[in-house]
Amino acid sequence: MNSVKKVILQAGILLLFSNFLFAEFTIGLYGVKTSSDVISAKEAGFNCVQSYISSPETINLLAEEAEKNDIKLVVYPTKIMSSKYKEVAKRYPIKAWYLFDEPDVWNCSKEKLLSLEKNTKKMYPEIQTTFVIGEGFTKVPYYDIADILMVDWYPVPHLPLESFGENVALAKQGLIMMGKENKELWAVVQLFDWKEYKQYRKDEDRIGRFPKKEEIRFMSYDAVFNGATGLFYFTCYSNGKPLSESRPKEWAKTTEVIQEMSFVGEIVDNGKKIENPIEIKEPLKGQSFEYGGIKYTFIINPTSKRQTLPSLFFQPQFDVMYEKSTNIKKIMRKTKNNLQPYRVLAFRYE
Repeated sequence: MNSVKKVILQAGILLLFSNFLFAEFTIGLYGVKTSSDVISAKEAGFNCVQSYISSPETINLLAEEAEKNDIKLVVYPTKIMSSKYKEVAKRYPIKAWYLFDEPDVWNCSKEKLLSLEKNTKKMYPEIQTTFVIGEGFTKVPYYDIADILMVDWYPVPHLPLESFGENVALAKQGLIMMGKENKELWAVVQLFDWKEYKQYRKDEDRIGRFPKKEEIRFMSYDAVFNGATGLFYFTCYSNGKPLSESRPKEWAKTTEVIQEMSFVGEIVDNGKKIENPIEIKEPLKGQSFEYGGIKYTFIINPTSKRQTLPSLFFQPQFDVMYEKSTNIKKIMRKTKNNLQPYRVLAFRYE
């Protein structure tokens, strides 16, 4: 089979699998505001959306649109519980009620967060709850509250890119410390430009940029490598307008990454973890799985320097996924198999 036909066949297989399995691994989009946002998120490949809007009327509209589009919601429960929608909300397609946004940043006491959890569970005992922390380690140990923990950490361009995965790992350690190692952990990946947000700098300089596709992709894989069981992306807006309208190129590259990660997440969730077919030495990280009769190996370079990858991975039996195999193999040969900083490679083989 020639290389072109192989790439087409591979893409068809991936699409087939993703159609059947897409909804199981949570791939969410932060900050939706309107029904049209819900539709755009679904079209892009997301299976969950979060909204900061707490108005019961707006949440009801979002829920109606989410139901039509087979997509889940993460929204605040507080105002809904005292509104005329409190009973119908039991039938909303809620993935989890959103208790609080960054309690560690806003100095929310553990008692207050526990009270929010208790009141929400009293009204909706069958629906999961969640909240997000602003860094992996929090002085107040919130880790035993809610059904799902989220962690956001936005390094581009101020901090080393690997600090994202490090904070996911810290959050995972916090869950283990509190005896909650099996709790779901969702990582929130940066999409936005820091120049659009307050930075608390004395010089008031506006420093920032949108993350590159390669950076979004690396953070996504790095999160999964460090224990994330779901991924969210923050946010779908730029300067108050939807990314799909105001920044179509940013929206397009995000869509490419999340469609890839939805399939990778299904492999991680449902596949059998196996030994790497070839030894992968630190600081490179590799994980391998068998799923649907096919084996997969994912390799990341979580450093700012080039790292040598075993040349055996470029034998014919290993197909490079999500990239043009012939091109990547030529590039690797030219660089003496040095994997670029923060690069990801995905292989499939039988």
